Amino acid sequence: MICGVRIDERLIHGQVATLWQDSLGFTRIIVVDEKASKDDMIKSVLKMSCPPGTKLSVLGAEKAAANLLRNMYDNDKVFIVCKSPKAIVDLWNFGFHVEKVTVGNMAGGTNKEKITKNISVTKEDRDDFRALKDLAVALYSQMVPSDVPTPFI
Repeated sequence: MICGVRIDERLIHGQVATLWQDSLGFTRIIVVDEKASKDDMIKSVLKMSCPPGTKLSVLGAEKAAANLLRNMYDNDKVFIVCKSPKAIVDLWNFGFHVEKVTVGNMAGGTNKEKITKNISVTKEDRDDFRALKDLAVALYSQMVPSDVPTPFI
C-alpha cells in the first residue's frame, strides 16, 4: 500500500526519518532516482538515513514502476520519495500512476525560480508539474506533517 509520495531533493533526512515516519507509519521507503540507483555510495548513505526497521529500495523510475505494478511491496506500507517532479512523470509514463504528491524542499540555485519559501523550480520542473496537473495528480506543498497541505498549482 502506498501511504505517501513526496518530492524532496534531500530524499531521506531528519524530517522523513522522524516526522513523516511517525505520521505515516511506513515500513518501506522507495527512493526513485536514476543517479542514486547507480551509485553504491549514495545508496549506503540513504540506508544509514533510514529510520530503524524501515526497508529501503533505491531504484530508477522504470524498475520502480515495474516492481510496484507487480505488487512486490504489497506487504509493506510504502513511502515514495523523489528529488524532482520528473521522477513522478517517469513513473507515470512507465505505467505506475499516483493520485497525490506532496512537494517538500526544492532548494534554490542557478536557473531556478523561487515559488515558495522552500520550493524553487527550473523550467523543466515547471513543465513536469504542469504535466502532472494535466494528468489530474493532486499536488500539495507541505514541509512537515503538522503543516496544512496547500494546493501547489
